[in-house]
Amino acid sequence: MSVAPLSPPSRVSGMFAPARVQATVIQITTVVMFLVACATIDNFATASNISSILFAASTVGIAAVGLASVTISGNLFALSLGSTAAFSSIIFVMVSGWGVIPALLASILLGLVFGLLPGLVVGWLRCNAIISTIAAGSLIAGLATWVSDGRTVLAGGGPTWLGSGAILPGVPWQAVIFLIVVVLGEILMSRTRAGWELRLRGTNAAAAELAGLRVTRMVILSYVLAGAGAAIAGALIAAQSGTGNLRVGADLDFSAIAAMLVGGIAIGGGRGRIIDVAWGTLFLAVLTNILLVNNFAYEVQLMVKGLAVLVAVTAGALLARKKR
Repeated sequence: MSVAPLSPPSRVSGMFAPARVQATVIQITTVVMFLVACATIDNFATASNISSILFAASTVGIAAVGLASVTISGNLFALSLGSTAAFSSIIFVMVSGWGVIPALLASILLGLVFGLLPGLVVGWLRCNAIISTIAAGSLIAGLATWVSDGRTVLAGGGPTWLGSGAILPGVPWQAVIFLIVVVLGEILMSRTRAGWELRLRGTNAAAAELAGLRVTRMVILSYVLAGAGAAIAGALIAAQSGTGNLRVGADLDFSAIAAMLVGGIAIGGGRGRIIDVAWGTLFLAVLTNILLVNNFAYEVQLMVKGLAVLVAVTAGALLARKKR
């Protein structure tokens, strides 16, 4: 008796496989929520409001993309993003007199250095990731206070084209940078050896080390990327306001974690794509904007965001259990 060969799973069934269903649901929900809001809320679909959504999504999303590399590698979170973003905003404003590009590059360099610090402690010395990044955040905040004397630093020319300019009506330059970061991050995580080693390290750290993978270097790389992402976010915020201070990025740690987990990055590591982070960021940005234009209080927005993260984490845990 002949046996018919098994057909490969279809693209649709793959989208709703246990490992991908959360990301797929978030993508569909984001699109539906946006279209319903456009049809039912006055002035929601205007260029200015869409630009506001993209401004909010870009800074958080860039930080979340960097953070995703840490989580995918199996090290939970980096809790020094807010401090890095604040210091970056101060450096951006201080260097902005030389031009936007040099100021942005100086900020990124700062982020790379402050990502390398916890990366070495966690990857090389094998210290606890959460405690190490909290300590790094405190150190960075102290240095930022010393450099700025605890004051708000003002840019000579005010907000720059990077902070307020648009490539098209409703599409700010910051959204273009966000798109570039997402594309580069997706290529790194999906198409390079480093990306696969990060993912395998997050799936099973002991097995990855026994297999001879570059575990330590990949952990350090993940924190360097997280630092760079936070620094870019801080620079973009400073470019919008023309100021740099210690309050920039005050809620960036939680916002980046929320966007990443809602998008479908597994908290235990090893699973998720950078494009999922982008969708999670857009989901929260659209949801927050809907609440904002309907005059919901800030505390309500926080509760809804917290609920979304709780649901995402619970769904991720249930799906992981089902996969096993």
